Amino acid sequence: MTDTVVSRASIGREWIAVGVVTIGTVALLSAWLLSTSTGMLREQLKTLQPWSLDACVLFGVLVGACLAASVPRETYKSELPRMAALASLGVALTLFAAPRTNRIFYDEQIYQGIAQNLADVRLAQVCHDGSVEYGRLRCASGDYNKQPYAYPHVLSLVYRISGAHVWTAFAVNAAAMALTICAVYLLVSVLFRDRDAAVFAGLLVALTPEQLLWSATAAVEPSASLALAVAVLCAAYYRRDGGWIALAAVLASTAYAIQFRPESLLILPVVGFLIWPRFRPELDHPRGWWAVCGFVWLTSIHLAHLFAVRNIEWGAVGPRFSVRYIEANLRVNGWFYLYDERFPAAFTVLAIAGLFSVRRRREAWAMAIYFALFFAIDLVFYAGSYNYGADVRYSLMTYPPLAVLGGLGAAWLARSLGRFATRLGNQLGAPSLSGLPARAVIVTILLFQFLWYSPVVRATTEEAWAARADVTFAQSFAREIPRNSYVLTQNPSMFHLWGVNAGQTSLVTSNPEYVRFLAERYRGGLYLHWNFWCNVQDPVQQEICRKALAIGAADLVTEYRERDQSFAFYRMKVAN
Repeated sequence: MTDTVVSRASIGREWIAVGVVTIGTVALLSAWLLSTSTGMLREQLKTLQPWSLDACVLFGVLVGACLAASVPRETYKSELPRMAALASLGVALTLFAAPRTNRIFYDEQIYQGIAQNLADVRLAQVCHDGSVEYGRLRCASGDYNKQPYAYPHVLSLVYRISGAHVWTAFAVNAAAMALTICAVYLLVSVLFRDRDAAVFAGLLVALTPEQLLWSATAAVEPSASLALAVAVLCAAYYRRDGGWIALAAVLASTAYAIQFRPESLLILPVVGFLIWPRFRPELDHPRGWWAVCGFVWLTSIHLAHLFAVRNIEWGAVGPRFSVRYIEANLRVNGWFYLYDERFPAAFTVLAIAGLFSVRRRREAWAMAIYFALFFAIDLVFYAGSYNYGADVRYSLMTYPPLAVLGGLGAAWLARSLGRFATRLGNQLGAPSLSGLPARAVIVTILLFQFLWYSPVVRATTEEAWAARADVTFAQSFAREIPRNSYVLTQNPSMFHLWGVNAGQTSLVTSNPEYVRFLAERYRGGLYLHWNFWCNVQDPVQQEICRKALAIGAADLVTEYRERDQSFAFYRMKVAN
């Protein structure tokens, strides 16, 4: 009797503790956000973001190590060879079929620049005035970026070990390709316990044209898609086996995954849908609410980020999200999965077959919800059309659930084909038909049909040709620039990545006397980059370039023309 009373008292104290901590956490976070001006909040987030992301990754690594240690060795022996073969295929196609190039200018350079700031300066910012001394960036001024910070943080982890290099982002995305294949393979194995379907699902990812194409860039989408798939995989593992280590993996992976892109938050309903049957009873005990509180801690800085950038227009002329965009976007995005040279319609057919043929209905509908959420968000987004510039990259977030369902559909088709061949062989007295390798037939067809889409993968495409020409020209000049030089440009991040001191051209147009300081500080020369933004039909950008060139005497050092675009470097002279 005494033990029961003590136990009830202990549980009561735990309820009080978790209630106080949870309410206190929410209250403190709300008070901080509501009492801090937007400008001050962004300055604070510059410092807090690196520590928050590091803590999330460290927690995830520790949990992942514990989780990996609990997996039987037999599982590794049976699953690793298959995953390695599929991942090798995906990486090989990424490296040798798709051209390594940037496709989103200048976002990819900005992401890499932020990563360099996270690694060298320990600040979450875009550097506007920086010098690269002894292999390390020093930034005199920078601004907080509107985009979430998980992808630059991933790059920064590699930068800390290898230094900042152009090839790093391409290597990270090639690795993301391999890991996405593995994550999808494991997701099918854990959710549906079907090895054939897992192999087919991994193969579909490896053969998806746009997945390959974007994995050969420095864009955020490949790693964002991977992070979402890993979060769903952890949720599936927790749903199947339970346990606090598995739940901790869900918290860590989901908290990190939602910090890659703004729409990454949509993975929360998918994770919640999967774990709810097992997690719901936990909410009747204090331990369930400790988990909720832990998730709030892990995501509090990202919540502050969303609050700090909530009023940014993101380049939209009208509303960023509206139902009025649905008709036009659906006309493009809907047909993309049914009749488009960039996506195999056979994958969609297999996914539909998988959705309706599998017996595990809740798990299958979880994948359907996963796809529907990331498909639907683009329909109401002003730039959500897959034909809008290079925004087809948004479709990468829909590929993992499609591959899961497509793998199930391919496995069902292979089994149906095998049974049909057996019946036909028995009726015709042809034993060879009974032994038809149906799985090999399906794999062969999928590999062959990839040849229809390989021209899309190989193409660089015309989009952003002018910006690409500008970057290629600037990089060639950066290799020859004298040491201790400084470049004025609208894109300093890429010069910092190349090891060149650089700053925004507006530094001198807003303060012409700053030219003298730069000329005295950087004896190798002060150069003005006449770049892509000097050519665009934007009076503001053109005026910045003209004013900078008119500050003093300037000699043309080198020039490059492509079509109607002119790019150049001028050496600025400053009178004593």
